[in-house]
Amino acid sequence: MGSIEDRFTAAAAGHVAEILWDYLGWPEVPEAGLYSEFTHAEVSVLFNAATRDLNERIDGHTVLVHVRYGGGGAYEVRHASWLAEQVGQTIIGPPLLG
Repeated sequence: MGSIEDRFTAAAAGHVAEILWDYLGWPEVPEAGLYSEFTHAEVSVLFNAATRDLNERIDGHTVLVHVRYGGGGAYEVRHASWLAEQVGQTIIGPPLLG
């Protein structure tokens, strides 16, 4: 309670906005076959928007987990799946370029 995120959330109510946490690090989780990753570790919360461009307005919030693009059209989504599991959720959308 009382964090900058709480104040931002209250101010953003009804508006399109984003909180981006970057310079994070994915932890090593050997039992899940995950290695440490510090280059591609970001999380965004979009308020009243469905896309990172903030151009598709919705009534709700979207959480984006930014992961490494592995090439050949594939993303390294294991860290994102692991993170979702930590909060009792699952990935609900496909990886997007950009």
